[in-house]
Amino acid sequence: MKRVTRLIILIAIPALIAIGLHWHSAPVQAADNAPQLADPAGLEARGRDVQVIDGDTIMIAGQVLDIAGMDAPELGQQCLHNGSFWDCGMSSAMQLRKYFAMAPFDVHCWPGDQERAGKADDFPIVECGIGERDVAAAMISDGEALPIAGYSHRYDRLSRDADNAGIGIHGGDMITPSDWRAGKRLDGETGRCLFIADGKGNYLSTLDPRFADFASDTKICSDEEARDMNLNYLPPSP
Repeated sequence: MKRVTRLIILIAIPALIAIGLHWHSAPVQAADNAPQLADPAGLEARGRDVQVIDGDTIMIAGQVLDIAGMDAPELGQQCLHNGSFWDCGMSSAMQLRKYFAMAPFDVHCWPGDQERAGKADDFPIVECGIGERDVAAAMISDGEALPIAGYSHRYDRLSRDADNAGIGIHGGDMITPSDWRAGKRLDGETGRCLFIADGKGNYLSTLDPRFADFASDTKICSDEEARDMNLNYLPPSP
């Protein structure tokens, strides 16, 4: 009997560890309360087909989506590290693009918690995963984004760990993205506005392959500013 009990314990311990690891890495799975999502059950795409608009906004199959739980530096935002400015907003966007471009599994996005999202409801709020990897958690852990206060205690903890280690945007001085959108800048920062309007009610990110085909004098500093101007992201060609 003792041998049987010992065998059960030996089998149970690895199983519990595996479950714990899965829970630690799995996405948050928030409530389904984003009715604007094209498919209420969620979206699926190959990583290379996910278009990155900025560090926390993407487009899948022509639908623009905000990634829930995180706020990345704006595309034209600069941070200060060891006395030198660096393009932390562009760095965050490129890191997000790398996650998707190198994704070994399909990308799954499902409705996030709109009430805790801390963002406007112009676009659907979604959580995204690559296999068992939570995209927002990865961005926050890598110091490429800040957590939205109150969205996930896990995100808050990951951000504290990144801050303690001085990773990414935590390794220097920066204006929080929300304050940057409100017009605040670091002393000496060159404010760049990397979105443009096409004069037809649409706007475009400099990361978009179509950006080079447009010439516009209307420069927009953030995705949120474009929405405040009642502009829509330029849809793909039919």
